[in-house]
Amino acid sequence: MKYADKRVLIVEDQRPFLMLLKGLLQSMGATEVVTHLSAEKALTACRKEKFDIVIADLHLGTEQKNGFELVEELRLSRLIKPSAIYVLISADSARPVVLGSIERRPDDYIVKPFSQAQLKSRIGRAWQKRQALLPVYRAIHDDDTQKAIAACQEIISLNSNYLHSTELLLTELYWQTGKYTDALALLEPYKDSAGVQWIQVALARTYLYLERFADAISLCEAVLGQNRFSAEAFDIIALARQGLAEGEEALTAISQAIKLSPYSLPRYVVACDIARNNEDFIFAHEACTAIWDLSRRTAHQDIAHWCSFIRSMLDVAEHADEKRVKNRYQQDALLHLQRGRHDERVVRLNPEFDFDIFEQVIMARVAALDGKLLDAKRALFTSQQDIEAKYDEYPVMYAPDSLNVMMELGEFEEAQPIITMLDKHAAASKKSTLSPALGMSKNAAQRHKHYLKFNRQGIGLYQEGKFEQAREQFCLAQEYAPMNTGVALNLLQCIIKLTHGRKTSNDELVSECRRLNKMLNDMPLKAQHKEKFDALSEDIQELIARN
Repeated sequence: MKYADKRVLIVEDQRPFLMLLKGLLQSMGATEVVTHLSAEKALTACRKEKFDIVIADLHLGTEQKNGFELVEELRLSRLIKPSAIYVLISADSARPVVLGSIERRPDDYIVKPFSQAQLKSRIGRAWQKRQALLPVYRAIHDDDTQKAIAACQEIISLNSNYLHSTELLLTELYWQTGKYTDALALLEPYKDSAGVQWIQVALARTYLYLERFADAISLCEAVLGQNRFSAEAFDIIALARQGLAEGEEALTAISQAIKLSPYSLPRYVVACDIARNNEDFIFAHEACTAIWDLSRRTAHQDIAHWCSFIRSMLDVAEHADEKRVKNRYQQDALLHLQRGRHDERVVRLNPEFDFDIFEQVIMARVAALDGKLLDAKRALFTSQQDIEAKYDEYPVMYAPDSLNVMMELGEFEEAQPIITMLDKHAAASKKSTLSPALGMSKNAAQRHKHYLKFNRQGIGLYQEGKFEQAREQFCLAQEYAPMNTGVALNLLQCIIKLTHGRKTSNDELVSECRRLNKMLNDMPLKAQHKEKFDALSEDIQELIARN
């Protein structure tokens, strides 16, 4: 391998070792060697020029982007050529660190100390492999999946030295395109091969995608029998157990995966989903905290992670049995909400994000948790009006908490468009991170069912002129949807009909009229509801004034 025509980037925060590495590369023949002490400066350099070899230390300073976060960003942002190799080095041989690094797929991972001969040999092997598979990497870099698949198939037909590496790439391309049966056909011939762990794990994941959950679990257990440190095997077992509705076993498996390899953001996303699906909201909060912490310095930074972090604390508060626990998590959520408003790292994440709107939604949820449903309704409706005025499409970042409050208030009609939007978003992005917000909980679904039944019966009776019976049905509907605007207006119509033309009024009806009027008065209502309320307003005021 000739180094004279290769541009080399070295990223190392310890200057003595940085200069040592530079000297080693130069003695190997490299003439263009650029050095930087931080990942951020390295990223800036990569935006200006392209390198053939990147060598980075894992640890690049406290609270700074580290080596495996750097490789992720270089690849996701297309700042590194498909032909370039990335070598990660570290003096830290702790298993969680090594596994976290290897999961980012550097071209090689070298543990300090090492000799010049070892460095030269490892770089050389990584370079040879990268160039042999370059047609595949180039197609992947260009987002041409079909071309990448064809390139893999051609290399496999030649039975090259990198057969298994190519088969792994092809398997992943089949997964990305939903060709699970093709992946199965590629891997099953190796099913009984001993010692080829990646094939067994890949085959188990393929079984998982095909919903052959028992087969996936069985194969992963066999893998763990040979290597009890396979975090990916535990990942697959967790998802398969969840697929079989074995929640406790799923939680145990994903916890074990995290214990082995705690630096994987996708792993915590899976953990969050499994925890929420099994109503372990403290575990879900811990996962959301890890996602927020891990994402802040990476290419995966997103305001949605911060919103989920705040949301997860309110989820714990909502489901807490002890008032002390509820209050603590509620206060923590409000504290972090205010800190976020003044944290430049949060503010810069998304210029479209409106802290005032998010705060309104969160305050609506806090009010609902405290049983202050009228305050919750007012804050929610104000936030929804502001969202409608500011955005052409409903932003996903506000949706889960808005949806939560709508369900609590019984505003099911308001909730349905958001549910539909989240369903479409999840399908389009092929992500499960929003799954806790999708649809309705079993409890909310039951309440919605009863609400619809009584409200429809009330409308039918009202149209028949049976106003007292209609009122009874609307009152039943309101038990399941306590702050529903439509039901409140229906009840007001019934009360006005029942009291119209009478010289004296029923005290109960007048009291109910006052309650409903308070619920709707000065509330930012939708156009059709406001029109109906305004039409009833004169009769309402006349009735209230009688007593």
